[in-house]
Order: sequence, then C-alpha cells, then structure tokens
Amino acid sequence: MCLNFCRLFKAESKEHTFSEAEEMRSRLEYLQSRLEKTRQLFDMETDPEKIEAIVYEEKAILIRLDHLIKNAKERNITISYCDRI
Repeated sequence: MCLNFCRLFKAESKEHTFSEAEEMRSRLEYLQSRLEKTRQLFDMETDPEKIEAIVYEEKAILIRLDHLIKNAKERNITISYCDRI
C-alpha cells in the first residue's frame, strides 16, 4: 500500500540568497532521484544480501533528505518534498 507523506516548508523571510536556495533544491532533486533508483533496485533484487544493502542505502538517503529539509527550514528556504512509502 502506498502512502503519501508530504512536507512543505514555507519561507517567512527572504534572508537566504537565490543561489543557496537553488543549491538546496538541486540537492533535493538529486536525492529524490537516488531514492527512486534505490527503490527500483529493491523491487528487482532477489539476493538477500543485496536487498539488505539496498535497505541500508535507502535509509541513508532518507536521513540525508531529512537533514537537508531541516537545514532549509532553519534558513527559511521553501522546499517541497513528497515521499511515497
């Protein structure tokens, strides 16, 4: 079953620079792409050891995403992130 979890942080002020916001959005896109590819690998893999490695990789990516979102929120940068689990 797929559940959608959406996080949306809105900027209250424009203290950040345009390049900083764009860099964070670029990182977000990169991590989302890696997460999608990791989940595709999980769906195709049959070797238990490789599946375990893929699970750890997914967890690492999710931690990096959480850290990125937290930093964006602290800097009042708007980031829109939706994850399907």
